[in-house]
Amino acid sequence: MGAGDASQFSRKTAIVGDLTIRYFKGSQGKPLLYLHGLAGWGRWETYHLALGMTNQVYAPQLPGSQDGHIPPGVPSVKDYARIMTQFLDVLGLETIDLVGHSFGGWIGLHMALDQPERIAKLVLADAMGLDVPASPATNLNELDKDALLTAAFAKTGVVLVAGDFGGALEDLRQGQEFKNQWRSRCLIAELVQGQYAAPELTQRLDTITADTLVVWGREDKLVPLRHGEILAERIPRQNW
Repeated sequence: MGAGDASQFSRKTAIVGDLTIRYFKGSQGKPLLYLHGLAGWGRWETYHLALGMTNQVYAPQLPGSQDGHIPPGVPSVKDYARIMTQFLDVLGLETIDLVGHSFGGWIGLHMALDQPERIAKLVLADAMGLDVPASPATNLNELDKDALLTAAFAKTGVVLVAGDFGGALEDLRQGQEFKNQWRSRCLIAELVQGQYAAPELTQRLDTITADTLVVWGREDKLVPLRHGEILAERIPRQNW
């Protein structure tokens, strides 16, 4: 399998209960579920292509992220995990590798804890959800657009963003990437109502059975590095 295989993808939909879930499917190999964070949906990204070098990638758009509102009947993060498990059922996927970024990592943790037999390998990148009183995650409810822009991006203003022919200059504050971030921020803030720490989930980390890789940004301003260190300390079969 090479880069040509990984670059091939298709847009699909799956009916999960009353929800229509849009997703990308690309490449070949063992199935891998990619769960996005504040942004990371709406197009086949370079990291999807990279993951597609070894796996067949399924990258769903989390319900509600398109308009920033929680769908009916989804009152918690655990319900998102339930929906993603049902998504796997609809597609006939039994055992998968899972990559979760930020909010997607929070969902992925629930899936790894509640459906351990289905998750062979787990990658957690700047995952939300841990209860770390000494180093709490940022309360998204308290961020206006300017504060989110500063917290979510290493550079602001006009930057070069990826495009079809090498990239283009874009004002991040006005670009699609930030608009996606803001809509997801609204959804998560409405969903968790200020409760960004999940004590019960944190207490169960040592029961995760999947081979786990923890990846973190040292200067992450939304989820502190200490959260990643705790994941690395408590998950038995992990790499840092």
